[in-house]
Amino acid sequence: MVAGPLDFVDAQAARMAVEQADERLSEIFSEFRFDFFEIRRPEMTGGRGDGNGAVEPSVLLQQAVEERDSRHWDFAIMLTASELAGNYSPFCFAALSRPLDAAVLSMSLIDPMALGIEANRDERVQRIARRLSRLILHSIGHLSGLPQSSHPNDLMYHPPYAAALDLMAGMDAESVERQRATLAEIADQRLEEGAGRRLTKPVFALRAAWINRTEIYRSIWSARPWEFPKRLSRLTIASFSTLAILFMTAEAWDLALAQSSLRLLALFILSLVATTSYVVLRQQLLVRRGTRRSEQAIVTSSSAMGIVFVGMATTWTALFLVGIALSFFLFPSALIADWAASTVSGPLDLVWADRPQMAVFAASLGLLIGALGASFESQHYFRHIIFVDEEL
Repeated sequence: MVAGPLDFVDAQAARMAVEQADERLSEIFSEFRFDFFEIRRPEMTGGRGDGNGAVEPSVLLQQAVEERDSRHWDFAIMLTASELAGNYSPFCFAALSRPLDAAVLSMSLIDPMALGIEANRDERVQRIARRLSRLILHSIGHLSGLPQSSHPNDLMYHPPYAAALDLMAGMDAESVERQRATLAEIADQRLEEGAGRRLTKPVFALRAAWINRTEIYRSIWSARPWEFPKRLSRLTIASFSTLAILFMTAEAWDLALAQSSLRLLALFILSLVATTSYVVLRQQLLVRRGTRRSEQAIVTSSSAMGIVFVGMATTWTALFLVGIALSFFLFPSALIADWAASTVSGPLDLVWADRPQMAVFAASLGLLIGALGASFESQHYFRHIIFVDEEL
């Protein structure tokens, strides 16, 4: 798909790049037939990103997914002449998303003219087309589950600059076989095309999630949700501020130590489920695509919920560990007994589980308050963190 207008050079290069990518895929995987469809969407702009004319990849990715589902495609690749707003690197000419089976590619930074290199029109078309075809092939490889390569000549290499795309030419035998197996799975009949048409919506969703459990797991792993505390500053600040306040409050200690193990377990589970549901709904991570059931839509929604759940569980674990450390190093038994007088009659009544009990209590409440902080994150940024698992 082409988002926004393209000038003559970019239009010619895009057409040539798709032809080159099609030829290369057909050459490597001769047992498959690849169908590329070109859709022009001049009204798609992606919105303003960083104030310098860059567009938000998350906006274009969402539009790509909606188009992908409506047309029943396997992958959606969005091309734009605008620069992309990156969050992981100072420049970005591609944003790839395995959970969405989509990619956004910018033609701006791969143009020799944009890099200050003099070239006539034909040379620009040839070079942009060659680089764009490499980006398309890299994107399809990434969406097929191939890992990055450290070799500059490999198509799965992570290019540090646009000129490095010129050297990316092939793949090793292991990557080819791995992608061939993935393409065979993708080419299989989808659930909604066969027996799934007779299933109720809940059963269809469960069946689709189970069939694609490996893909969902890989999508969650690729998103690196364990980095939530580092990437989502508002969530982290709100959570740890709550933890610090609770540990410095006598009433919090008294209330925590008065809880039974069953209540603490319920509070722990509630904090994970409630924060995951709230953040997913607040940030609109479940893209609604009408009433038409789709196996890909179930995979996308399941991946989004899994990513947020693992991210929240990681944040809770960090809060719990910090709470344990604080309780043992800063709070002597006499002070805890004095603060929790209604539950503990003296320092000798404290047991080894009391401090972890307070840590569980504070971590669970801290996560619930932290979710409110996460809801104030920019929706574009949050969706980028959740869905974009590689920037080039």
